[in-house]
Amino acid sequence: MTEQQPAYVLHSRPWRESSVIADLFTLNQGRVSVMVKGAQKNQGKQPAKRALVQPFTPLMVSFTGRGELRTSVQLEGAGAPLSILGNGLYSGLYVNELLLKLLALDDPYPNLFAYYQSLLNQLANNEGIEACLRPFEVHLMDELGYHMVLDKDYITAQPVVAERHYQLHPLQGICLHQIPSDGLGDPVSMSGEVLLKIAAGNYVDKDCLKVAKYMARANLDQLLGGKPLQSRNLFQPIVNK
Repeated sequence: MTEQQPAYVLHSRPWRESSVIADLFTLNQGRVSVMVKGAQKNQGKQPAKRALVQPFTPLMVSFTGRGELRTSVQLEGAGAPLSILGNGLYSGLYVNELLLKLLALDDPYPNLFAYYQSLLNQLANNEGIEACLRPFEVHLMDELGYHMVLDKDYITAQPVVAERHYQLHPLQGICLHQIPSDGLGDPVSMSGEVLLKIAAGNYVDKDCLKVAKYMARANLDQLLGGKPLQSRNLFQPIVNK
């Protein structure tokens, strides 16, 4: 049995008559799937347990077993559920789906866990969604081993020049913008000035947010193998994330 550790529910689904399978993001084990017995029951103490197996609720958990599905031993609240509403709710579900699809089982990411906690608090405090999501996406890419250097051309190793324009090669880096000789698929052009601002951590400027969003989507779509995100589809009618 593992020691108790902080965790959040990324996703949950019914299992048989009375249990729930919860996909957790934990501090020490990373992503794990656990069976929570009795979480669907409507009597006794189980409704309280069922209320805990929801996203955005700080938890303390321990579990036992081996393989892809563990069994919950202890699952209790570690604080009040975070009140994340409106567009912030869709953003939280988007991040949860990214973690669910991109993190390997039993691979701890303590730094990413801290970034995730910080992001949820920002969303609960109604801070600017774009300015919250873009840095988190960068942290996620870094933790997965895909750090993007934005102040240097990855082909020539030359420093980025503010007055020039560049293009993205997903998961590789940026290089000088070139128009293809065949005239097909002209890549998105990004100014060196904006890239240098993003490299310095500027996620306030509108142009920086626009370019950061484009790069995050291109890189993450590559990691996802082109598979669509259900949370993004839900969010689409409201705002183009």
